[in-house]
Amino acid sequence: MKRLLIVLLTICMLLCACGEKHDGVYTVEEMGTNYKTQGRTIVYEGKGIALLSTADSFEFNADCEGKVSVTLVGEDMEDAPRDVIVFFTVYVDGERLEVRPEINNGVEYELVFAENLEKGEHHFRIVRQSEWENGRVYVKQINTTGKLLDAPTDREIFIEFIGDSIATGFGNMPDIEFEYEWGGHPIWEDGTQAFAYMAAEKLNADYSIVAIEGIGSVGGYWGFTMNEIYEYYPRVNEKDYSYTPERTADIVVVELFSNDHATMREKGYTPSDIVSNGKELIEMARAKHPESKVVVLPGAFYKKFETMINEELGGVENGYYCVDVPLNTAGKSGHPDVAGHTEAADALVEVLKPIIEEIKK
Repeated sequence: MKRLLIVLLTICMLLCACGEKHDGVYTVEEMGTNYKTQGRTIVYEGKGIALLSTADSFEFNADCEGKVSVTLVGEDMEDAPRDVIVFFTVYVDGERLEVRPEINNGVEYELVFAENLEKGEHHFRIVRQSEWENGRVYVKQINTTGKLLDAPTDREIFIEFIGDSIATGFGNMPDIEFEYEWGGHPIWEDGTQAFAYMAAEKLNADYSIVAIEGIGSVGGYWGFTMNEIYEYYPRVNEKDYSYTPERTADIVVVELFSNDHATMREKGYTPSDIVSNGKELIEMARAKHPESKVVVLPGAFYKKFETMINEELGGVENGYYCVDVPLNTAGKSGHPDVAGHTEAADALVEVLKPIIEEIKK
């Protein structure tokens, strides 16, 4: 009998050890499926969960107390053309904290959610503010003596945004005092206060933001266009990679073409070329997300895109919409500031609400 009791006690101890954490650390492998990401994220073996572009996020639930943190790693980018800094927005139990952690090139960083958290079930979330070119950051581990709970559930609607510097929040915080010659420094940019992320939050929707400042559909300021990298963004230098969404979008919002307009004369293409490439990109997005409604914000080319969408793509009856939203120029380099993004997000939300109601029917 004594031997049987010892065996039973040993089994119970093993079961408890499997069910709870005692070392205070959850590696990516130990997290299992008990976390959620948004954006085009992937796990890189030996590095962690990659948060590579605007508004990529990592979140989890835990029954815990005291100190809770995540360990982030900024990949060493030796040939970076300028400062490599990634800023983050932090939430605890749905509340946005008044902190702005920054992860530098080649640095391991402990991002602390709380030091003296009251015992109970809590929700934690970090969201990348800085865009693709400002550095590669990986989630290495969660640090808590508590227990991970089931991952946060998906929201009912999922929106993909395809865009440029407007979607990334380029220069939307111009009042920060900082000496730098280029208005696109990450210190002035917060993608979580840009119209795309803000609209998704206002609609309680999940999202993915596919955007790079300066990019276009046929032109722009990079050696590639959005049409060329859409399939493997944000792994722009990994052309053997192809993005396959685990969840297809209900709505795709395309905000692009400003950089096409700006470089049109210099690069020798016409408005017709822009509309043609724009149509190609729209069709690429619909192919990736076959059941989606596609909402296009073409800016200066509104009339031309409206005609193309209605006459060539079938317009609203086929799930294609052409809309305009207000955008001020109070940020860096003539971009919207946070107030301008808020106004644009509110306008877009009013456009998307009836579309979402139609989707839900």
